[in-house]
Amino acid sequence: MSSPEQRKCVSVEDLQTIREELRSQGKRVVQCHGCFDIVHPGHIRYLRFAREQGDALIVSVSGDDVVGKGFDRPYINETLRLENLAALEFVDYVCLDHHTWAGPILEIVKPDVYVKGKEYETNADPRFLKEKKLVEDYGGTVIFSSGDVVYSSTFIINQFRHRFDLEQQKINFFCRRNQITIPALEELMHHILERRVLVIGDPILDQYIHCEALSVAAESPILSVTPLQDQWFIGGAALIARQMARLGARVSLMTTMGPGAESHRFVQLLGEADVELVPIQTENRPLYIKSRYLVDETKVFKVNHGRYSPMSTGTLQQMMSTLKARVDDYEAIVVTDFGYGMFSASFIEALTELSREHGIPSYVDVSSTGQASILKFKSPRLAMPNEDELRFALGDNESGLSHLASRYFRETRADRLVLTLGKRGAILFTPDEDDTSQRLHTDYLPSLATQSVDPVGAGDVFLATTALADLCDAPLAHSIYLGSAMAALHVGILGNDPPTAVDLRTYLAERQELRS
Repeated sequence: MSSPEQRKCVSVEDLQTIREELRSQGKRVVQCHGCFDIVHPGHIRYLRFAREQGDALIVSVSGDDVVGKGFDRPYINETLRLENLAALEFVDYVCLDHHTWAGPILEIVKPDVYVKGKEYETNADPRFLKEKKLVEDYGGTVIFSSGDVVYSSTFIINQFRHRFDLEQQKINFFCRRNQITIPALEELMHHILERRVLVIGDPILDQYIHCEALSVAAESPILSVTPLQDQWFIGGAALIARQMARLGARVSLMTTMGPGAESHRFVQLLGEADVELVPIQTENRPLYIKSRYLVDETKVFKVNHGRYSPMSTGTLQQMMSTLKARVDDYEAIVVTDFGYGMFSASFIEALTELSREHGIPSYVDVSSTGQASILKFKSPRLAMPNEDELRFALGDNESGLSHLASRYFRETRADRLVLTLGKRGAILFTPDEDDTSQRLHTDYLPSLATQSVDPVGAGDVFLATTALADLCDAPLAHSIYLGSAMAALHVGILGNDPPTAVDLRTYLAERQELRS
């Protein structure tokens, strides 16, 4: 005979029958939906509150395959998560749901009351807004729990994981020293909304080709694979623009566009990202494609399709004319040079002068291909190279980072410098304007990422978020913390699909250093 807990665990098909029986008995049905990775006091109060809103409580639980909380999550498998909830007296039925949002299961249950946590009351998560509309359209009610006790499975996991972590202690001190709090970051994210930004850079597509590994080829010792499916993402400057748009900014991308199917795909993906395209038409400048081959979500090799292709004088003039005609539409310009020949020295000089004349700040970055120098950009508001890019530009592989930063400021007259260090985090440098010795203020933020699934695009996401925050006149420490948080989210997911503002708010709410 099955246990009472097991009898509460029902299939989607059974749920339809159960719902009809409850309806025929005139019972008021309440539904909750979520992951419930580690059941904690916050969950208990939330579910008890939900049960008090009706006569029967149905809890739908996200399956392991659709829990989007990053690497190594959920910690508790779906079977145990169902049983944990079924063991609660005030839960009547639990059901496993394999959809990425609650809409389909809500369509089946059609609860009289759908209960969400207090944090959703002011949340603009598009998925939740669709769920709310769905429930209200058929006559149901959405209620928010009291929120008098707030816990998070992710926070609990992270708290114990980092209890003796020295890097976490450095993050704690960084936030305390710079007065970084959730209210301050929430206010900053609000100011980002509707900011008008122009991003300029090369058109890049990232292709992920998922393969089945067969064996070593017979003719020579090389890996033999069979492609199964592929995914396409916009990369480089387009990824920066897309990330800014996902944070609520109004973004335009100025890039070169030629004929062909690849350009059509790029335009389509960019349109889906809610980014305005400002195309500079070219006939013979290829779109750059980076194809990565994966087996079991592990990259085995990469093929770059494209070449160094300098812009013609006529095309550069067209780009500058377009820029001059539209420059007053924007509050900031972001320039990212991947070293493929899009930016000549004369164009950069003209762009710098245009930015100065119109009082528009510029944010600059280069790729680590060894073909672009960060020194070509003069007087930017903020430059964000990595260590290798700065050493390449200065021709110095020996000196310390502070010495390199001092040289950089002398040669470019930049306002600020953020030096990214990959897995080690980032260092920010700002000159002391009142100090004739030209001493630099420095601060260090370790990486917030605990696990890295895919680092591709992390630097672009970091740049996009940090630049937007800085544009709002936030302290630089606040800006790079927000950028680091977004980058940490990004590396936890396979593929160049940047996180949303809702993802970021959820992540910030779970950070240990912001709760202490």
